Amino acid sequence: MTGKANRVVNPQDLEHLAKLLDGRGGTGDKLDEAFTRASALGVADRLGPIKPMRSWISDTAPELRRKAAYARLEDGDPLAGLLLAGFTPEQLKGKQLPPDLLLVANAAASDDKVDDGWLKRKDGETLDDWIVRVQGDAVTQMTGNEQLGKAVATYIEGAANLAAFFNASSVAILGGKSLISYFKTSKVLNAPGTFTARLINGHWDKLARVPRAGSWLARVSPSVIAGSDEAAMLAGYMRKGAFYLPTSTEANLLKVAQRGGLGQAAKAAGWIRGAGVVGSAGATAWGVANLATMDHAKAWKEDKAKYLSNWTGTAFNASLTAAMIAPNPVTVGLAVGTGVAYAGTLIWDNADKIEAAAEDAADWVGDKAEKAGEAISEGAKKLGSALNPFD
Repeated sequence: MTGKANRVVNPQDLEHLAKLLDGRGGTGDKLDEAFTRASALGVADRLGPIKPMRSWISDTAPELRRKAAYARLEDGDPLAGLLLAGFTPEQLKGKQLPPDLLLVANAAASDDKVDDGWLKRKDGETLDDWIVRVQGDAVTQMTGNEQLGKAVATYIEGAANLAAFFNASSVAILGGKSLISYFKTSKVLNAPGTFTARLINGHWDKLARVPRAGSWLARVSPSVIAGSDEAAMLAGYMRKGAFYLPTSTEANLLKVAQRGGLGQAAKAAGWIRGAGVVGSAGATAWGVANLATMDHAKAWKEDKAKYLSNWTGTAFNASLTAAMIAPNPVTVGLAVGTGVAYAGTLIWDNADKIEAAAEDAADWVGDKAEKAGEAISEGAKKLGSALNPFD
């Protein structure tokens, strides 16, 4: 029961029934297995009467999910719009999705006068691709300007790729330098992304003397932002025959949690490192969700660069999470390696856009330089004329 007076249906029951029909190990898989075995035994004709069940399953399961999504929409479920778009509850489980996008999807799906066909998931479209496209299509729907919608979608995708490239390349470069120092001079490794935290811990007294900001900074403990060295000491270990007490940016948070609890681990991490761990872990979960919604054979055939960037991006975020939690040569090395791979596949995937942008930039610079030269030349002529008493 859903509590609605006009219907007696539980959307979860409908979704479970659909899963029994076309889910892994469901009726559809068992039917395919039966036909495969029958064909191997040369008796496939005996199963002729139940052959129509294949098309019935392929039609009925999506219809059950569609009805379940409308039932969820009536109940105010924020994921109803995405379910109507063609994603399954399993694919969306535990995913942090943009609230504004959920509102747009639900609003379009609930209005009978609005054509919500643009919300439907396209064949082979991943969750990541769908989100980028729909944001652009939403602009098209609101403005009636298709070119503007495409421009918005391109900008969103480009900004995301650019941010991902700089993150991956910076981790690869800085992490690589740290590993070289580790193996050459036995320098202790810091967690990736903690450069700012190290600056704060090392120079907080100077920052607190900055006019205006200083009075506020003086009231804030640096350990809250950059991590507590005192809590990090719980991860102490033997190093070169002596007991070493790591700083907040060097400490293995797993060891701190094991010896002092999650509270001490949070103190050792501080806000900067903690936010980095949460962010990279969330990106890993998102990457897994994106891969789960992908038709791998089709994706590989259509765009190998993009397919590989999805895999390397997920691997990079997973290894980055591990390195931020427990920095050591293995985790940092994996973050460096996957960072190089991810940055490389992003360049490969966006090579045509990079080339086009470079050509546009060169044209723009050339055009501006030409105009600037004309202006300077004209200005010089005027100046010369003004200074010439015989002119």
